[in-house]
Amino acid sequence: MKTYISVPIPTHQFLDLADFLQNNQDPRDPVDMVALAIDYWMDNASWKPELLMATDGRGYQWKSLFLPEKTQIRMQYRGTYFYAKVESDAIIYQGKSISPGQLANTITQSNRNAWRDLWIKRPVDHEWKLADDCRREQLDSGHQTVV
Repeated sequence: MKTYISVPIPTHQFLDLADFLQNNQDPRDPVDMVALAIDYWMDNASWKPELLMATDGRGYQWKSLFLPEKTQIRMQYRGTYFYAKVESDAIIYQGKSISPGQLANTITQSNRNAWRDLWIKRPVDHEWKLADDCRREQLDSGHQTVV
């Protein structure tokens, strides 16, 4: 015997789903599709860590890449590592708010491409990732912003 639980979702969202199914000649029940969407999300969240980023919305929006609060940023230059951190909605380096481009340029005292020079470690990441790779992963997954 199947058992069910009621999960509230906004009425407009459920109606949009029903309309979407009808407009695409999909005869499935919208209720069944909600369950399917949950299964789909869980399947993808296991290999897309950005889907698991529980955040209260605080963080730094770097063009298409969202860096949640407590994200660490580092850059190696001339054998030394330099670190910054996302606090609230800003990147903080040496106690001051700074953009990613300014961070890379300040460290090197020259013009640099921050996407290729900065490494990111978000709260859910197990290892450092090049900023450009994080951006590419997020764009490939179709998620511009995770809140």
